[in-house]
Parts: sequence; C-alpha cells; structure tokens
Amino acid sequence: MKRLHFKYIMKLTFSNKVTSHSFALRCVPQSSFCQTIGALTCAFNPVASIALSKDAFDNVVYTGYIPAPHTSFSFRIEGLALTNSEHFLQEPLNPLYKYPSPLAVLSCPPEAYLPDFRAPSGDNLQKAMYLMELLNRHFIYKSGSTSITTTAETALRQGCGVCQDYAHILIALCRQQGIPARYVAGFMIGEGVTHAWIEIYAAGKWLAIDPTHNRIVDELYIKLSSGRDFGDCIIDRGIFRGIAKQQQAVTVLVEEA
Repeated sequence: MKRLHFKYIMKLTFSNKVTSHSFALRCVPQSSFCQTIGALTCAFNPVASIALSKDAFDNVVYTGYIPAPHTSFSFRIEGLALTNSEHFLQEPLNPLYKYPSPLAVLSCPPEAYLPDFRAPSGDNLQKAMYLMELLNRHFIYKSGSTSITTTAETALRQGCGVCQDYAHILIALCRQQGIPARYVAGFMIGEGVTHAWIEIYAAGKWLAIDPTHNRIVDELYIKLSSGRDFGDCIIDRGIFRGIAKQQQAVTVLVEEA
C-alpha cells in the first residue's frame, strides 16, 4: 500500500472580463476498492455556486456558475489517497465498452497499422498485454504532436503522440479483438501533469494497465474518472459570456505522504 498526497491546481486567465461562467470539473478522485480518499479540500476563486453530482459513468463532477464579471478562475483540490496494488474493480460489464467510440476507433484491421501483428491468445489480460507490447514497438511519445481531438487512427498513422493517444489506440485495438476496454484519467506519482491509462474487462472485473509506460497499474496511480474515451473524462470544461482569450495553467503534484 502507498499513502499519496495529491494536489491539483487549475487556473484560467482571461484577457477581458467575462460573465455567466458555467463549468464542470472531473478532477476529484473517489474512494473505491483500489483507493481510499481522505482529508479532501476544494477551493474555488472566485467563489462560485457549486453542486456535486455523478455523471452517467459514475464519475464525480463539480458543476458551478459565476455570474459576476471576472478575469480569472482557479480551482484547487488537495487530499490523501491510500492506494493498493490490486487495481481492479468487480462490476457487471456495460456493453458500451465493447464498441468503438468517437476517439477510440480504427477503421482497418490491426495488420494495416502494425505489420508484425499476430492474433493474440490467452485470456483478456494476456491479449491486452500483448497488444500493449506491440503498440510500444511502433509508437513513440512526442509531446505536442497531437491535440485533445486527435483520434486513435490519426495518432497511430503518424506514429507518435501522448498518453491520451496511447490509451485511445490500445482501447481501439482491444475492442477490435473482442476485449471490452475503457479510458481512465488520473494522477501518477512523478508525472507533474494529469495522466491517462486504460482498464480492460476480464473475468468479471476491470484491470488497469498503462500503455504509455508499458506496465500494469500499481499503487503509484490515483484514478479520477473513466469512460468510453477522453470525451467522457474531460477534466475541466466550461462556457462563459464575453469576448476574451483564455490561458490555462495546470499543476499536479503527487508524492508519498
């Protein structure tokens, strides 16, 4: 087990005053079999009208509204996570995770992208581990080479991307092979930014693997949310009234307590 202290700070700066600012934030980890969350504190600036709920994928969501004019908005969450190395969750399968989703879809068989592909054998975890190994032989990490709207197919064809792309590609490959898979957003010790990995469904439970680091997820990870792909796990989303450019700064800190 690990006792991890985590901190997430997001700040938006606007070039002009904005009003009627609505937002939804999925950056609050929740307790589960894999992790126990405690000493949680949240702060908003400016102070907003806040509601706490869960979305269709059971992710914690803070929604809020700031009517008054403002030129910046910040959110800070801090707490402790007691994590264990058995990153699995037993639950019935939602059939949604068996089929392609907008960002995790490949239009051709895997051989079209991965010349040395061979049909994997074994159980779902063994098959997923084979696909993850194969992906890491053909794909490299390159910061700034993709955007949040890049699909698995686009990233795989160009041969480089970031953690979001690794996750989308492996999800798409798994689903092609009949393995239910879903996207996970969260924190990882030592990353300094938010991270993405996947969960695959095997023997009645979800098992977490990290294609970016080519490994099984362990107690160094803190899960925030999960869904079909990144579109279901967007950490901060908002709209406002006004003519302004915005700049975002995000700080993530995870360390052993």
